[in-house]
Amino acid sequence: MRLRISKVLYFKLAAFISSAFLLSFSAQPTLADWVANFAPPEHSNSKILIDLPDDLDIITLTTLGVELDGIDITSLLSLDGTDFIYQPLEAFDNGEHILKLVTLNADGSSEEKQKWSFNLSGKNQGSLDDLTNGSEEVEMAERLLRSAYFRADTLTEFSRRVVQQNIGHETNRSTLSGSGDLNGGFSAGKWTVDGHSNYLVQSDVDQAQTEHPIDIGEYDINANYQGDTMVGGFTLGHHDTGLETLIVSDFYRRGASVRIGTSDRRVEAQGFAFGTESVSGASDLTGLNSTEDRLKGVSLSVKPFSTDVDALKLIGTYYDGMGEGSGIGVSDLDSAATGSGWGLGLEKSFGQQRTRLKAQYAHALFDQDGDSGDAPNDGSDAVSLLVEHRLFEEGPIIGNDTLDIDVGFGYDRVDTFFESLANPGLVSDRDAYTAFSNLYWGALSANAYALHETNNVDDLSNVPTDQLDSLDLGVNYSFDQQTGSTEWLGTPYVYVSGYVASLGREKTPIGYDGPDTDNFSSSLTLGGGSSYEAWYWSASHTYSQFNDYTNESSDTADNLTSLNTGWSVSDRLDLTGGLQFGIFEDLDTDKNSFNTNVYLGASAELVPDKVDFNIDYNLNLANGSGDSSDSHIVNSEVEWTFLQPRTNRPGLALALRGSMEELNGNSDSAQNETEYQAYMVLRVKAPFSFNY
Repeated sequence: MRLRISKVLYFKLAAFISSAFLLSFSAQPTLADWVANFAPPEHSNSKILIDLPDDLDIITLTTLGVELDGIDITSLLSLDGTDFIYQPLEAFDNGEHILKLVTLNADGSSEEKQKWSFNLSGKNQGSLDDLTNGSEEVEMAERLLRSAYFRADTLTEFSRRVVQQNIGHETNRSTLSGSGDLNGGFSAGKWTVDGHSNYLVQSDVDQAQTEHPIDIGEYDINANYQGDTMVGGFTLGHHDTGLETLIVSDFYRRGASVRIGTSDRRVEAQGFAFGTESVSGASDLTGLNSTEDRLKGVSLSVKPFSTDVDALKLIGTYYDGMGEGSGIGVSDLDSAATGSGWGLGLEKSFGQQRTRLKAQYAHALFDQDGDSGDAPNDGSDAVSLLVEHRLFEEGPIIGNDTLDIDVGFGYDRVDTFFESLANPGLVSDRDAYTAFSNLYWGALSANAYALHETNNVDDLSNVPTDQLDSLDLGVNYSFDQQTGSTEWLGTPYVYVSGYVASLGREKTPIGYDGPDTDNFSSSLTLGGGSSYEAWYWSASHTYSQFNDYTNESSDTADNLTSLNTGWSVSDRLDLTGGLQFGIFEDLDTDKNSFNTNVYLGASAELVPDKVDFNIDYNLNLANGSGDSSDSHIVNSEVEWTFLQPRTNRPGLALALRGSMEELNGNSDSAQNETEYQAYMVLRVKAPFSFNY
């Protein structure tokens, strides 16, 4: 099957085939004695093919990457069997090009495995202005539309429940369900267009996400123009603006946006319109059907003095809209909130971005119940400052490793009633100072984060002012693969993390009769693990404590120990397992609660390329003062594939899938219950792909 792959998908593919073991093993590639073959492109629009050995194992495959002219193109590759294929969306330039096959290391570095070079000469690409009558027009049209691709991975299932007991929800006995992931795109002249969509099939409309038997889920269409002096494009569907401001940030919705700018990125402008609620399905394809559920805005960034990497950058943002909000002082929850706001930002760096400065100011208007309600239209402000500095331009070499340290300081002041429909994740009512640092030295990394924060920013006379002080620390170290007398340690790693936080009352208003605030919390986690040729393990223990000095709530302590392991018995059998044991203590009443979770799983290829089997078992035991029902859950499936899927050829499989949950009430036998169900499933897997 040919599919679009990336480094992340490599790891997902390895995890699917060899369970959790391969995730840890893939961080330590084995450089086997094998050679790949390279087929250079015939002309500027032709594909590149790297012919890998047919018997190359999946573990090695997940550790490979490809670089073209010093640029990582791994995420743009197609995988056909064990062959890498790269189809350029734009024609190659004339001249020499360098292609490298590299192996990826756990620390993010890469090592060259093989290297090839190829030369191209002649006319590379056409433009619409070059079209003329006759054969040259036909040749140019073919060249313009030569770069295109389409891929689809689809799965359709017909299932029938053959047995059941005590299933609490009503579902159809026979259902047709499935999903698919579609990708396509083309390059024409200076334009590239890419699109992605998924779809869902569910004949039982009561269980369907959109209450339609067939519907789309998320989709996006992106068109980009790359000119000599101007760049631009537009996006339709699910996306965000890419802005990280106090007014607009982390806003992923269905909508439309248009962008334009200079090719040197000196001037960049964007206009956008989104629905304020997450939607799926085809009934509101643009996400902009409702005027009471929509926001729109513009942004402009300018580098007024130069375009170098340290140049000053100014950003302006404006939005207004209507939708659901979560402001303070709600008077009519059935009314749509209205909001608008504008913001200005400044970014500047020094010394090739060794020092970076970012400052923002924003003003927002927000009315929780719109024009028809009684709630006021609140006007509020927010300010953010951030300075980051890397201590060494070229870090000192200590013990053969380079030391790198960066530090940062920040200040945020967000008014009590500040709210933006386009930045719903922003925490309001905070006046906060932060300091942080990160250290990297070979396989050692460490970080620290300190916070001093107060609330009641608007200094309301009837609201208390609390103060929060916290410190977070973390240290990680990954050892090299051990040899000799310590070979039994495998490739180990250790980590420690923790925090302390104190929340107290800074000012109490006169006549205030609410609860006091004075508490302290802390947490410490120790963990580690190791991977070996055929198995891995990891373990951790966390201790947390909460002390309330006002006696408004109980003092508590929590211990949680976890252990996970995986074993690749053979290329046809993988085993995984995990254990969690927790103790929750109420220090005021001396009552303890115990919780135990056990997980066991197995995945086996009973008949190569024909019969697969997997089973997992979960046990949850709760006792002590928090005694509740114990549960045993089993899920299993056996699948017989009588026609393997190939690119552009569907595959067929028959499966028996079942689940069972047993509840034991311990002290209350009336809670004892056993639920189970089993399905016969017919699967059609259909991967499609073409490109030119």
